[in-house]
Amino acid sequence: MKNFYTAKEAQERLGVDKNGFYYMIRKGTIKPVTLPGRKHGVYPRSEVDKFAAAIKTTIEQYEREISVFRVASVDDMPEEYALDVSLYGRKTATVETRIAKLERNPKSDYVLMNEGEIVGHINFHPVDPQALQKFLSGEIEFIAPDMVLPFMMNMPLDVLFVVMSVKTGFPPDVAKHYGLRLIAGSVEVFRQLGESGVEIQHVYATSRTTTGIRICRKLGMQEKPVPHERGRFSFSLDVQTTDALLAREYRHAFAEYKGAK
Repeated sequence: MKNFYTAKEAQERLGVDKNGFYYMIRKGTIKPVTLPGRKHGVYPRSEVDKFAAAIKTTIEQYEREISVFRVASVDDMPEEYALDVSLYGRKTATVETRIAKLERNPKSDYVLMNEGEIVGHINFHPVDPQALQKFLSGEIEFIAPDMVLPFMMNMPLDVLFVVMSVKTGFPPDVAKHYGLRLIAGSVEVFRQLGESGVEIQHVYATSRTTTGIRICRKLGMQEKPVPHERGRFSFSLDVQTTDALLAREYRHAFAEYKGAK
C-alpha cells in the first residue's frame, strides 16, 4: 500500500499523539479510506504528507518568531508599499505620500518585523475633522498628507486607522498571530499616548479586507457598511465610554497623567 498510511503510520507522520490524531479525524481534517476487502481505514499518503508539511511550516514559523513591533522609518516605506500593492493593488498610497505623512506625524506608522522583513504594518493618526467625515462617508477616497495631524496635547483628537496589513503567504495561524501582534502593539502605543497627555475622543477606520476587518473587530470597534461601496465597512470606537481593551488601557494611562499634574 505505497499510496496509503495505516493509522499508526499516519499518526507518526503527523507527529501527534493518539488523541490528537483521532480529533483530526472527527473534525474531518484527515479522512480515512476503506479499501475493498479491508476492515480498517487507511489514509491517503499525499493528503497526510501535505498536512504534515503545513504543520511543520507553522511550527517552524513560531519557533523562529522574533517579531518586533516598532515605529516605521522613511527607509521602511518602499517595502511597506510593496506589501500593500500585493494586497490592494496600485491604488494604495505611493512611497512619496507615505513619506509625506510620516513627516507630518512621525509616530503614525508602525511595522512588524520578523527576520529582517516587514510581515505587517499599521498606520493611524489624527485627521482634520472635516476631512475625516468626508473620508468615512466615502466622499473622498484618500487622506492627503496635509490632512494628517500630529498627536498634540491640550486638544481633543479623533484618530483614524488608515491601513492594517499582514503580508500574504503565511499559514492562517501565523497570519492571525501577526494580526494579533499588530493589535497588541497598537494598544501599547495608545497607552503611551495616554501617559503623554494626548487626549483622544474617538477612533475610526474603514476596511474591505479580511485581515483589516478582523483587526477592527478585535479592537472592539463598531461597524457599519460604507454607502455605495460594496464590501467596505466603516468602524468607530468611543474611547471615553467603550470597554474595549485599547480604550481601557488608554483611559487608565491618561487618568494617571492627569492625576500626576
